[in-house]
Amino acid sequence: MSELPRIVSAPSPETLPAEWYWSEDAWQIERREIWAKHWVLIGRAAQFAAAGDYVSTELAGYPVFAIKGKDGVIRAFHNVCRHRASPLVQECAGHVDRISCPYHRWLYDFEGRLKGAPSMEIDKDEYGLFPVRCAVWRGLVFVSIDPAAPIEEWLEDIAKAALRYPIEELQLAREFTIEAEVNWKTYADNYAEAWHIPTIHPGLNASIDMASYRIDTVGDTLQSHTADTRDGGKTDGFWVWRLPGLFFNMYNWGMNVAQLEPMGPRSMRLTYRYFVKDLDPAKREERDALIDWAYMVAREDIDICKAVQKNLETGIYDRGRLSGVHENGVIQFQSMVLKAHRAG
Repeated sequence: MSELPRIVSAPSPETLPAEWYWSEDAWQIERREIWAKHWVLIGRAAQFAAAGDYVSTELAGYPVFAIKGKDGVIRAFHNVCRHRASPLVQECAGHVDRISCPYHRWLYDFEGRLKGAPSMEIDKDEYGLFPVRCAVWRGLVFVSIDPAAPIEEWLEDIAKAALRYPIEELQLAREFTIEAEVNWKTYADNYAEAWHIPTIHPGLNASIDMASYRIDTVGDTLQSHTADTRDGGKTDGFWVWRLPGLFFNMYNWGMNVAQLEPMGPRSMRLTYRYFVKDLDPAKREERDALIDWAYMVAREDIDICKAVQKNLETGIYDRGRLSGVHENGVIQFQSMVLKAHRAG
């Protein structure tokens, strides 16, 4: 591992070392010191209509699932059988009448208690599922391995940012996932600055007034990006990022709630959920065109991130410099990562 760099309040501080964008050592530190301690959006409360409805994901290498109990409570667990570590649920989302291990049929209830272990006489109370913290906030379901703060406190700055629309009153118009062979920090660095918009996002650049673009940072927890619309532009923009990976991208036509999930030192997944004020069939063509346009902007970000990731791994580039004028958001983000490496 490279020696820890210094990111301080300076006109042009150094970037993080290139090695941290592909190193297994760096990945292990970040999954423990960053991702295990924060909350990750796993789904919507509406997906848990009945007892036995579940959603699963892999949270920075930790396989987890959330499931609704017969008492109406959504709980989360590691997706690991206590017998010999088989995954318990197989799909990204679905329904089960009971949690039954597909390997050797150990049986659990929706509260995670072991109810059956065929041909074995063991203390079932000792072999319940490993719990994961789970919380519902404004209709969104979050999980965390070892949260440093309760969900209300973790999202306090988001609430203060005055979300443009009440999320509970919006309707889901589209949901999709993009996976890419990109380190999560490569994507985050890109999101944290608007300097690239004129060169990488011609459609977005034509819609917003770049002279009005502003990035404000709060500690190492929050960024807010704002920009006015141009005359004739498709939208204005109000983008809020709760570090490390939750994004509320708000437009004059609706909202995209996005969750970044690292899958390893060289891979990541982005899940986009587009919400609108109503699903009026008469507005479907207009609505689809706006979402397609937003998706195009997302793909443009992924394409440049893939190119940057490739160069980070060549061994030619190690560290660069950051602009205190245009990259204050990147400085904030990389400082958060540096603190985690020092702690790890």
